[in-house]
Amino acid sequence: MGGILLLGVAQGGAGVQLEDVERAVGPLEIGGQRFTVLLHKKRAPGSVDADFGETLARLEIKDGAGAVHYQKTFSYEAAGDGFADSLDATAQVLQGKNGAGILITYGILPSTPLGGESWQVFGLFSGPPSSPLNGKIVPFSKPISTDGQLINGRPGETIVQTSQEPKLQGDVLHFRVWTGNFFVIIPLRILWFRNNIGPGWRCSKMTPKGPRPICEYQVEAERRPLEEDMTFVRLHVEADEGMGIPAHVVVRQDSQVEFLGAEVELRWQEDANGIGMSIGDDPWLKVRIDGKEGWIHTQEDFVAIGLPQAG
Repeated sequence: MGGILLLGVAQGGAGVQLEDVERAVGPLEIGGQRFTVLLHKKRAPGSVDADFGETLARLEIKDGAGAVHYQKTFSYEAAGDGFADSLDATAQVLQGKNGAGILITYGILPSTPLGGESWQVFGLFSGPPSSPLNGKIVPFSKPISTDGQLINGRPGETIVQTSQEPKLQGDVLHFRVWTGNFFVIIPLRILWFRNNIGPGWRCSKMTPKGPRPICEYQVEAERRPLEEDMTFVRLHVEADEGMGIPAHVVVRQDSQVEFLGAEVELRWQEDANGIGMSIGDDPWLKVRIDGKEGWIHTQEDFVAIGLPQAG
């Protein structure tokens, strides 16, 4: 599906002659229409750097008749025999139970170990038939980035299937988002009829500092027990310092530790270039230690249970 075409040359920094390269991804069939995603790239000829010898300069989504439904240009900076930053993108059909669209995944180098990727959902415009956007592919949001990964689908697959979230109607994309000690599984709900994607849950929890947008989510954590044979954590009855007296629970290297969930504040921050999705300060983690359940939240207790801070 798709191919690469060398189109010409362009002037880069320091007199470097950059080649124009075009890659087509498609056709991608959405709602009975066929679309092609065109990746217009710049290439530094003769570069031996597989990561920084090429970068994305423009992206277009065209229909079967060649009409452009969406386009975006990207800045780039030639450096030596390559580029200071390298941007690439892939396109896949996004298939849900309630609708279908296109998923664009962007990847930039250099990046942090858990960063560098962002995701953008496109779908057919849902609105009045008289609208000039009727029948057009439109973005549901700006590119969404996070310290983590999209769980749905795998690289190289033609179709990415949406997933479901318990007690939440609609199609969902699940993201694995890093807190600093463990991953929280965040659902983003796709509202095809509103041309929108956003946080699946809107929550409010009363705290000593007033109401805060704290929700409970699923977690993924990998325990790395301490070298000491025995330590302890302060296990709270609820995810709140002001509720009751925490129990001091012993944690051994061979303790049976289960990670049951987390209460966190999801931060959804939008600027001119995209949306940043992150976890707020002071996440609480629900655990079961040798049959005893409760909540922990300090770095001291995370370390004691085998989840030291990283990243």
